[in-house]
Amino acid sequence: MKTGYLGLILLLFSGMNPVIAAQTEQKFYNMNCASCHGKKGEKTALNKARPLISLTESQIIEALTERRNGDVKGAGNQVKKRLTDEDIKNLAKFIPTMK
Repeated sequence: MKTGYLGLILLLFSGMNPVIAAQTEQKFYNMNCASCHGKKGEKTALNKARPLISLTESQIIEALTERRNGDVKGAGNQVKKRLTDEDIKNLAKFIPTMK
């Protein structure tokens, strides 16, 4: 999701979470996810999680939502707690494109 100046203003007024709205999913992923999951989602994070690129969009949504809600404990849960449903959907669409 790339946003120009007007797009950013519209996103801010629409109530979308600025955690991702001010960044592309790629930048968010690089800053918050890549250290454990790899630059292309290819790593098994902490030797526990399956590589992200092996997951479907719906599996990614489910996993992020469960971790955000505290149903599954993990190292990245603090970051995931800040995600809105819209952020999760956007990341779930983006992650498979990293293949």
